[in-house]
Amino acid sequence: MKFILGFVLLLIIPHLNAEDIRVRKMLKDGALERSFVLKTNLTEKVVIDCQSFIQGLRIGEYEEAFTFLLDPEACEGLQNRIRGSLRKGTLHCIHVDQEIQSDESCH
Repeated sequence: MKFILGFVLLLIIPHLNAEDIRVRKMLKDGALERSFVLKTNLTEKVVIDCQSFIQGLRIGEYEEAFTFLLDPEACEGLQNRIRGSLRKGTLHCIHVDQEIQSDESCH
């Protein structure tokens, strides 16, 4: 199963630089209070959704979307760290493989 997820991830996100998602902006996702569209180095739509039934970091849309599942606390924590980096005027890097490995402010 991990092989399949990894393969799907490689198809969905073929241009990740060293498996980094570089967040440069965070915008509200419509009327949702805890869901944000992230402006990143990817061409696919990236959403950090801590409000829906399935919470996590979603890359892509519709049936082709890949979601890194997060529990509510981890999801809120990631949102807060992204927000903190952006408030400081820095990008926020999310390192992914078959799951979110780590995240931090970056340049």
